[in-house]
Amino acid sequence: MQRTVERMLRTSPEPPFAPADPLSACIHACVECAQACTACADACVAEHDRALDACIRLNLDCADICAATSRILSRQLDPDPGVISMTLQVCAVACDACAYECTQHGAMHPHCDVCAAACRRCLDASRALLATTVQPRRFHHH
Repeated sequence: MQRTVERMLRTSPEPPFAPADPLSACIHACVECAQACTACADACVAEHDRALDACIRLNLDCADICAATSRILSRQLDPDPGVISMTLQVCAVACDACAYECTQHGAMHPHCDVCAAACRRCLDASRALLATTVQPRRFHHH
């Protein structure tokens, strides 16, 4: 998969809207995190432990946000800087919250430990890309 993301960025008629390395790294981290959070939520359900309810909820929210972020970042044609910026910020917030919650359960549930690490990688990749992107315009007034 790694090479496919880079090849798609290189072969698009549109140049990447951000530096290609942090952009592709963030797309990869988002896809990995979405998978880890989906699998962790499933494993938490299988534990039959109500103490994991908040973890399941954050896992599912984070998985959805990361999946959406990976798709938004994969589109290079005429991106709105505000949408990109806010998407990366929401992704970072979700990953941070999920990593924190999973860390609380990591000692007893190894799948939570694996998930927390994926969330932290995605958090770092989102922040790194955010630091390279164009700052958002203020809200449009119609």
